Amino acid sequence: MATSFINDFSLLGRGMLAAVSVFFAAIMPESSFAVTADGSAGKVSAETSQGPSAAAKSDDDVLFQTKLVDFSAPTYNAAVSALFRAYEKYCGKKIKRGPKGKVGLKIYTNSGPGLSTPKNLIDAVIAQLERRGYKKGDITIVDMSARKMRSCGFLPKLSQVQAGASDTYGGVNVADIESGKFFDKRWYYDNALTPKNIKTSVSFREIYDPEIRKSYLPVPLFLTVDFWINLPVITDMEGLGVCAAIGNASIWNMSNNERFLKEPANASMAAAEVCAIPELKESNLFTIISYENGQFVGGSVYNARFSFSENGLYLSANPVVIDYMAWLTINKYRRANRFKGIDAEPPVLGYCRQLGIGACDYRKIKRINVPYKLQR
Repeated sequence: MATSFINDFSLLGRGMLAAVSVFFAAIMPESSFAVTADGSAGKVSAETSQGPSAAAKSDDDVLFQTKLVDFSAPTYNAAVSALFRAYEKYCGKKIKRGPKGKVGLKIYTNSGPGLSTPKNLIDAVIAQLERRGYKKGDITIVDMSARKMRSCGFLPKLSQVQAGASDTYGGVNVADIESGKFFDKRWYYDNALTPKNIKTSVSFREIYDPEIRKSYLPVPLFLTVDFWINLPVITDMEGLGVCAAIGNASIWNMSNNERFLKEPANASMAAAEVCAIPELKESNLFTIISYENGQFVGGSVYNARFSFSENGLYLSANPVVIDYMAWLTINKYRRANRFKGIDAEPPVLGYCRQLGIGACDYRKIKRINVPYKLQR
């Protein structure tokens, strides 16, 4: 049975662009979640005819938060373990190995070693997945560039690989989007915006080649996994305003993304459209974001002068509230350092709300403080 997702920007009522559509087609199983829920109405499973979204829908109204005493491996291990348990208890779900037996982790390394997903956080998440039945070989770390992941320590140095080291993250598979090895030609985001350099082309075939409109999505994050976890960092970004959970799952999660970076007029719409793809949205278990590293000016180009660090660690199945908090945090540091704030709410948040990705109204979001105990 072929599944498709088609949406037109005119449905958003904005009128900023015309005739932008998303086309996807692939044979999908009925369920892609590896979680079950036990409620008062009886046992609810992701294998029911309602599909995985029915089991995960209540996750959107809660934000789990904790404070890190430091950024060491033991602290991350204790805090992440507590967050996983709190999520399972509150939502009535057990995170466990599903029929596909694989998990994806979407990290952020595009800014280099100074501004990437903390390794201690990744190690703590991997440890929790291992406790729940997965082996390291069942887990795949995904990001844009092997070179950037190598520089951030998620892949060994090339000299070590040449000497016989496994080109993995300690046994965890690593997939880079830029290589093009992890796509399925039937799964892509189709957008009318063409790459900026196509304007200089004189070839009729190049100008009208449909491939220049397509951005392919990495298969290890939604077609072959029980679920995937989003592990972004906070930066500002032209076009989006704030780049955290939504940007990491969209702009920094597909090929041909330079067209949105160089021509950011419709980056917010594109990000929301991608995050609304049912197969990608429903297989995303939750987002975990650490405030160990963040940047409030300069976009994805790392500049230590404009970076910040806080001890907050947050988990939510709602990426919109994660980005709303990131926007408030960016503005706090911009104003404290005499930069103009991003005063208007970033449009990407409004687009995501309209597409049902999540809400950011704190009156509707339950915030739960999660304590943890360090092992001595």
